[in-house]
Amino acid sequence: MRILFVYTLICAALISGFISPLGALLGYVWYALFRPQSWVWVDMSAFKFSLLLGVLLVLRSSFAGKWPNLTHSNSLLMLGLLAASLVAQTNAVQPDMGWYWLDFLGRLVLVTLLLISIVDTRRSMWLTILVISASLGFHTAKAGLVSILGGGVQYYDGLGGAFADNNGYALAAAMIMPLLWATARACPDRFRFRRILSMGFYLAVPLTAFTVISTFSRGGFLAMLAAAAVFIIFRKRKLVTLGVGLLLAVVALPFIPLPDGYLDRIDTITTYQEVEDNSALGRLHFWKVAWQMACDNPLGVGLYNYESNYDTYDFSHGAFGTKRAVHSSHFQILAETGFIGFILYGCLFINSFLICFRIRRQARNALPPSEGLFLSTIAESLLMTMTAFLAGGSFIALGLNDLSWLTFGVVAALDRLTASLVEAREQRDDTPSAEECPVPA
Repeated sequence: MRILFVYTLICAALISGFISPLGALLGYVWYALFRPQSWVWVDMSAFKFSLLLGVLLVLRSSFAGKWPNLTHSNSLLMLGLLAASLVAQTNAVQPDMGWYWLDFLGRLVLVTLLLISIVDTRRSMWLTILVISASLGFHTAKAGLVSILGGGVQYYDGLGGAFADNNGYALAAAMIMPLLWATARACPDRFRFRRILSMGFYLAVPLTAFTVISTFSRGGFLAMLAAAAVFIIFRKRKLVTLGVGLLLAVVALPFIPLPDGYLDRIDTITTYQEVEDNSALGRLHFWKVAWQMACDNPLGVGLYNYESNYDTYDFSHGAFGTKRAVHSSHFQILAETGFIGFILYGCLFINSFLICFRIRRQARNALPPSEGLFLSTIAESLLMTMTAFLAGGSFIALGLNDLSWLTFGVVAALDRLTASLVEAREQRDDTPSAEECPVPA
């Protein structure tokens, strides 16, 4: 059944790709985030569906006159970070690893730039958020339900790809929760199954939260808390929202089958020094190594070349092992793309945050309530998703994960959509009514 289901969706993605650039984009995004090749029990690698969907996206977009966006500030920052990564490749100790990830990043940037051009209406924006959230949310909500029904199942593995282990899976789950909420809240009124779809996506949020718990990931837990904090900040009645949330948690806690030892695991976030938690203490050491690596190589050591350089810069002389990962997306970018790449990386987040705050302001002041609610909902969800990554990504090296980069593209597309809606509103307001028009003599 899984194989039949997956191949049906792949056929639908290919057909929709021939119909429109948006269909091609959504098909590619679904395949990248759902990762059907990791879900089915047969080897699909020989078919190269990802490459096929990517080529279809580029060709269909070209025929429709939808070219990669090169003018938005996020576009320029992403291209700048790609260029910084290319320069860092000159220092790579393991060039083949660097070229592999440069190819990955280049394709990711291309898809993101195409997204900015293709997603230019409310309908296409909602469909994009729907596909992104459903592709990952299907796995995370199902995992949460299985864990609850199983009495508190602990997950040690993830989906594969960027989110292969439990920590990456937890971060992905925390990042997708706001987009699940946005999909439900922004569902168009004209959609026939609006109530059923909204209820399903709203239900997926707490189930996904339980998946974060079931991974035992402290970084995922902090990411979820950070996203929840942003959610509360945006509510008009912050204290009421916080109080209701805490009350629901207290009431539900006795009935939720927490995995054994989970609370003790979370307690080590603040007591890692007392209990001599090597996992947490090691991360501090790896970050210091990354800083020293960047100081000695200001242009970076090349994508995913931190591990190859680790032993050279390990001043603990092997106390935490050899060829270790950096365990931080932010220090990963610093060490591997250098100070210029890190500055561009930081500017991407700062610029995206400022854009989302501007969209919320414009949604309140310059647009009708229906359009304003839609735009502000999407903007808030993107802010929560980025905040979750900044918090949880501090403890795992996922600087090149698909979801974060697609988020940058969605922010830019939402910015362009908001500007066009505001401009259209201003033009309507400036057009004189029939009563104001002078009557010809």
